[in-house]
Amino acid sequence: MGDIARSAQVARATVYNNFDDKQDILAAIISDYMTGYARIAQRLRESARSGQTSFELIQEMVREALDWRVKNADLRPIVAVARNLRGSGWEEANKAADDAMLGWIMAVHAADEEAGLIREDIDLEFGVRAAYNMIESILSSFDVSATPEEIERAAHQLALLHWYSICSVPPGDAPRSPLGRRAADEEP
Repeated sequence: MGDIARSAQVARATVYNNFDDKQDILAAIISDYMTGYARIAQRLRESARSGQTSFELIQEMVREALDWRVKNADLRPIVAVARNLRGSGWEEANKAADDAMLGWIMAVHAADEEAGLIREDIDLEFGVRAAYNMIESILSSFDVSATPEEIERAAHQLALLHWYSICSVPPGDAPRSPLGRRAADEEP
């Protein structure tokens, strides 16, 4: 704890006033990091624009998740430790982030299902969960030194794989987002 206090340039008592031990510090870091992923889904819900397609929303989510990983590359060693350490808060924080992201994707594809765009041979919830696991797998191993162009290319490829595993039409035929559709319907 003394090393942590010196690195943070605060008194050791300040660290102990905020955290009981290193495990609490790790849990706080993990919670903040994983909350960043959950905020992506929230931000996308709030900023869906009229005319934006379901495919674009999925691609944007993947892009932002990859970007978050790259921007927080310095935390990856801490995340790796937390994943394997009981009491680190990893399981709870990861579940909350997954629930937020999956909830967002399910909301997007619920409109696609209503429009008849989901493949008939696919169970929507199972398909979305499986496709999300593919995205999460790539996300967890994505090169943290990637350039914005590499992030964009990977986001596009992952969104395409996700889309074609669930939907029966090309991304160009994707409907406008549910939020965008509501906003358009409310216009005079």
